[in-house]
Amino acid sequence: MRKKITNEMKLGSGILSLYGVWAFAWFIYRYLIMGTITRPYTPELNMKMELALPLSNGLFLGSDLLGRSLLEVLSAGLTYSLTISLIVTIATASIGILMGYMAIKAPSWFKLIFDLLINLVFIFPSILIAIMIMAVTGQSMKGLIFALIITGWPGYAKIARGESKRVLALSYVEGARAIGVGEVRLFFRIIVPAIIPVMIVNMVLGISGVIISEAALGFLGLGASPYSWGAMLGAAKTVLLEAPHIAMILSLTMAGLIIGLNLLGDGLRDFLDPKEN
Repeated sequence: MRKKITNEMKLGSGILSLYGVWAFAWFIYRYLIMGTITRPYTPELNMKMELALPLSNGLFLGSDLLGRSLLEVLSAGLTYSLTISLIVTIATASIGILMGYMAIKAPSWFKLIFDLLINLVFIFPSILIAIMIMAVTGQSMKGLIFALIITGWPGYAKIARGESKRVLALSYVEGARAIGVGEVRLFFRIIVPAIIPVMIVNMVLGISGVIISEAALGFLGLGASPYSWGAMLGAAKTVLLEAPHIAMILSLTMAGLIIGLNLLGDGLRDFLDPKEN
């Protein structure tokens, strides 16, 4: 029976479409209209426009502490957050799928190390592990991505291990082995396609987690870009009484993106659930 697209999927997709159009428009504006591929445009500082209110001085959302257009700063932060979250999510999911499968098929010593790593990551708060890694690697894009990958892959690995066990117990997998299908081919041709739907749902939900983690690190001063929404919230905190609109606009923008991702993830879970008609 044909499945119906849930209301959560429609609403989540609609919200994310707006953010996608916003990010694309900023890309065109930054690289093709106001700048070039080699010299992209960056929001201009103008201390005379410091803390301007929305709809004043020709600025739709007002300005920040440095007199930059808040709309431009938010746009730069959106593309930065989306880029970081997509890179980290794809990398953590890929590592998690591979490690989860190897935890089933690998020798016992690998399983012991795997369980130890999983438990270490889950025992300590992820934000503390990320802070320790960032303290060693320094404030850089590579260090931030590495820290988020280290704290993110165990969750995907646990899901992949459970799903791989379920798929390996199916009759058609035994049939594939009986006709001589090797482990590598079995993994890429049967296991991965079978667990991808579940992983996609968790990846969509995981993107919002990465955005929150990156913002938390930026708020603590460990971000890799001045356009990190967390870093901007940290700066907005210092002028909360003089310009509360900055913190409110930043919070609502980030909340909208996270709500859209969670709605889409929940809708996908229901849509891909084999028990649902």
